[in-house]
Amino acid sequence: MQITIADNSLLMNGESMQFPLNIQTLQQVLGKARYTKTKYNHIYTWDELGVLAYSQNGQAVEGLTLDLLPAGYPFSPDAAFTAEFSVEQTAYQEYYQQNIGHVRKTVKNDDSGSLVVGDMNLWFDIEDNAITTVVITKYVAPAPKVYSDKYKYRKIKGEKIEFTDFNFKLAVVQQLMYEQKLLKPEFNLYEFVENHQEREIDIEAEGYAFIPEVLAYFQSLEVDKKYAEKITEIHQDGGDEIYGQLLRFWDGEDDTFNIRDFEDVKHFPHLRTMTLFYDADLPAIKEQLSQKNIVVEEI
Repeated sequence: MQITIADNSLLMNGESMQFPLNIQTLQQVLGKARYTKTKYNHIYTWDELGVLAYSQNGQAVEGLTLDLLPAGYPFSPDAAFTAEFSVEQTAYQEYYQQNIGHVRKTVKNDDSGSLVVGDMNLWFDIEDNAITTVVITKYVAPAPKVYSDKYKYRKIKGEKIEFTDFNFKLAVVQQLMYEQKLLKPEFNLYEFVENHQEREIDIEAEGYAFIPEVLAYFQSLEVDKKYAEKITEIHQDGGDEIYGQLLRFWDGEDDTFNIRDFEDVKHFPHLRTMTLFYDADLPAIKEQLSQKNIVVEEI
């Protein structure tokens, strides 16, 4: 038995075929198959060849499986696939290795994945660094991704608050966006990343530091002065939503979000209490803000 994929064609024992394959034609080329009916599929098994064909209606074959390590299911072949199989004049094992950088994976850190060859898709199942299964199907291009402009920069209609201290701003945003639900949209890091078009952001790899695009979003976020009267207290806490969104894996053990300059209190006439992260200068901060009728407590 010989299977060849070349010049956008699938050849089986020299017979040219196209997806969906016809089960009668397959059996003429490969011989009669053992038949199994499951809830969702008609499965044809060539036991000695290590080949399976899957069909939803029993006639049109959507997927051809080369089973190099039979799993022992009732429909699994008795023998493993050992025949010649080449892709673009290269043995399939070598072809996979040559193109491993282009493999589309569904699970990170798993070598299993697919390669598109012409109008066909080849799925390689990898276990212990060895190919155990190859599934050949017709390639169906994914629908174009639709991106939301939810987090697009928008200039407010009113007058914005000009903050001196970025961490003070974040504490205010925590109140207005996540506590009082006045500032829209409510920022969600994973949603932001999903809709970011310029580059792929890897939160797991980048979330231990400020992700530049996320930092830029909050730096440019405008807060309308009409909300200033809504701020009566500021309560910094390591579990605040704003900090997890901005610095995903922050452990709360450093002074990254400590407020350094309290000039911004001038914008908030009804601000009366502030709970702040520990700071060596806390006594001086208490004294400074007490003159503005603001009570300060440390977290």
